Amino acid sequence: MRLPALRHIVTIRPAPGLQGNYLWARARASAHAAAVLTTAIAPVALSGTPPGVQNGTVNDHPARAAARQLGAAPLGELLAGAAALRDQGHGTLVTYSRKVFIPLTELCRDVCHYCTYAKTPRRLATAYLAPEQVLAIARAGQAAGCHEALFTLGDKPELRYRVAREALAKLGYATTVDYLLAMAALVLKETGLLPHLNPGVLTVEDYRRLRAVAPSMGIMLESASERLAARGGPHYGSPDKAPAVRLASIRAAGEARVP
Repeated sequence: MRLPALRHIVTIRPAPGLQGNYLWARARASAHAAAVLTTAIAPVALSGTPPGVQNGTVNDHPARAAARQLGAAPLGELLAGAAALRDQGHGTLVTYSRKVFIPLTELCRDVCHYCTYAKTPRRLATAYLAPEQVLAIARAGQAAGCHEALFTLGDKPELRYRVAREALAKLGYATTVDYLLAMAALVLKETGLLPHLNPGVLTVEDYRRLRAVAPSMGIMLESASERLAARGGPHYGSPDKAPAVRLASIRAAGEARVP
């Protein structure tokens, strides 16, 4: 199969020690496929209204034919073509920002059946990291050359666990988001590391408050399928994973102008 000469826009490289990792291989495959298909369509999106585009839809534009051709290719050929485009466009150069992970809490009110991060209270020594623990991790990352502090945490654990509510009250906060805001501000002030926050589902007001101390935040839409939340599905018992709830939070992030 001959692939069109399109420059891709996605380049990834494994972290040290991950080259033979199964998840790395899957991520590479997904990214390569996305790279090829995205760059086949990107010229249409970026060029205003090129020939073959009517009422915002692509008709006979060459990029559409290219995308169809690539999408129909066997996976092996698609990956090989994507790798060739990647190397042609970027070689082996990739930029990144070193991050230190700060697991503010491993409690979560959701019970996603595939999650290996969240734990129940009985498996944790403390519900939340104390401020001095947060700073110790941040300073260790700073000394190692990190530029960002990635706060990881569960979604609203205080709504599920009494121990979380009691721990927050002892720390002087009402919610996990309140405590996250304070710790992100503390790390930014004391170390200069840029906080990146992954607190789960948020309101517009939550986003606006956190935006004052965090240049970026993240949330995943794992799936738009409602059936995954049905009994026996991986999101059963996880109210924050309802597609409508996730999409509303993503929309709120846009309203709050969160990158």
